[in-house]
Amino acid sequence: MSVDLVALVRRRPDVHAVADGMIAMGEPLRLAGGEGEPAATRLYDADGRLLVSIEDPVPVSVPGEIGRLLGAEFAARITAPVWWVDVRAVADLPESLRVARMFADSLVHWRGGAVYPDGASDPPPQSWKATGQTANSGVA
Repeated sequence: MSVDLVALVRRRPDVHAVADGMIAMGEPLRLAGGEGEPAATRLYDADGRLLVSIEDPVPVSVPGEIGRLLGAEFAARITAPVWWVDVRAVADLPESLRVARMFADSLVHWRGGAVYPDGASDPPPQSWKATGQTANSGVA
């Protein structure tokens, strides 16, 4: 399972340059994949554990597509054309979400845009038991 972030950036992002910058600034990460390879760009910790997977940027130029995918409220803040970058943090390593958020925020800082969702987010409930509803609620 993963925690997903979306960076919507105004200019074509250089995923490797941002990751290299994080490493140069002291983040103990190792970079693998991406840039012409079939696999996503991946960031590993010093122990070799996968923390973050970053998909290749995809241009979004159709008006309304951001609203359809992420909701009208978020879409009101940014308009196409943008570059869509999926950033996935490994859910069972606490450090991975921090690294993923730092990466997505850095992309937006250098290229303009916004990160979805804003700030920290709670994961969705895993089952109907977590929501406090019974299996039969809503049934007349």
